[in-house]
Amino acid sequence: MNQSVSCRDMELLCRHRAAFDAQHRWKWLGEAERWKDLGHRETASRFHGEHPGPMAMGPNTLEGRRHLPQHASQRDGKKSPLD
Repeated sequence: MNQSVSCRDMELLCRHRAAFDAQHRWKWLGEAERWKDLGHRETASRFHGEHPGPMAMGPNTLEGRRHLPQHASQRDGKKSPLD
């Protein structure tokens, strides 16, 4: 069973109970928030590690920019201060 779906179902059930149980509304709303948080954590844990981020492949190199136009100094054979 999908964990995040069951967390959302439990959250909705708790919110529904809060609407009909005025005396214990605070309890059911608290439980709903707990289930909501658990669902968010479950979703985040599924994506953690799968999407490593923008720097996972390393920085851009000058060799990787051959498709960009060159400056006049590069065309004339002058050394770049970065070389």
